[in-house]
Amino acid sequence: MKFSCGKENLEKYLNIAERFSGKNLTLPILSNIMMETVGNNIKITATNLEHAIQININGKILKEGKICIPAKTINSLIQSLKEDKLDLEEKQNSLILKTLSKEARINGLVSEDFPLIPLIKSNFSLNIDAQELKSGLEKVLPAVAVSDFKPEFTGVYFNFNSSGELKLAATDTFRLAEETIKLDSKKLPDNISFIVPQIISRELTKIINQEPEVKMSLGDNQIIFEVGDIKITSRLIDGGFPEYKNIIPKNFENSAFVNRNELRDIVKTASIFSSKLSDIMLEFQDKEIKIRSANSDLGEYKTALQAKISEGSKNLKLSFNYHYLLDGLNSLDEEDIFIGCNAENSPSLF
Repeated sequence: MKFSCGKENLEKYLNIAERFSGKNLTLPILSNIMMETVGNNIKITATNLEHAIQININGKILKEGKICIPAKTINSLIQSLKEDKLDLEEKQNSLILKTLSKEARINGLVSEDFPLIPLIKSNFSLNIDAQELKSGLEKVLPAVAVSDFKPEFTGVYFNFNSSGELKLAATDTFRLAEETIKLDSKKLPDNISFIVPQIISRELTKIINQEPEVKMSLGDNQIIFEVGDIKITSRLIDGGFPEYKNIIPKNFENSAFVNRNELRDIVKTASIFSSKLSDIMLEFQDKEIKIRSANSDLGEYKTALQAKISEGSKNLKLSFNYHYLLDGLNSLDEEDIFIGCNAENSPSLF
């Protein structure tokens, strides 16, 4: 294997590939990436057996071949270099890297030991607007559970319906986020649903740049996302996502419209004085919402926000975790937002 390429592209894609490599002491090959020259492309592959990434990079190919090298080592080396043009060559299972003023040798492993990326027989495929998918994932990801106690809560729920909609949802049982994406296709099979691991959903938001579309292909308990020259293969999360529709309230005793940015700024300030439970209090009154937080060690904060309170609303005090509240407010786009609530211990809708 022998090729030349620019540093910028190689550095960018090696950084992505390293995040997909494994940290497995019993299988050290997983901490490596495969570099292979095929036709006019340099192909980079990384996997931890749960998910994998394959990237095609343009370069000047002088000799075809492949080598398996430590992901962290090659990534750190490329980042340290200043020159733009790189010459790389495989010799006796080592990768020789040269610039105008530097030369390095990285010991490799036998490429035949690198795991094969499984071929997936697609049962369903669809092209999705890349920017809408990225925006939707960014809005629901804050609600994904961190704990693995319930694996079905550690990913993003994808649900396609025959109305031409993709609904993304996530919950950690304390809050629930849902985003609806309108699709061009009106001939979707009804109720195709699955759960994509959080790490893959988050990687998609990082990888999508100016690409117009993401191609999604669904197989048996596996999924492929193709974004430009990048192909991600991942296992899906086993288990059923909860029937959350009944959790979302449809009628409200209290409702209001407020300025999102003003409320967000107030919540940020109030969080300084929140207790160890990270709680702040919202009190709905005639024409305003009073916000209060108190900490016995730090002090107390009070303010009020003008709001359009609906007729018939009652005075109501609600306590919120300010982290959750800020996540929700940051996920909304409009300047004026709706808040609906009922009793003190029932869910509120933003």
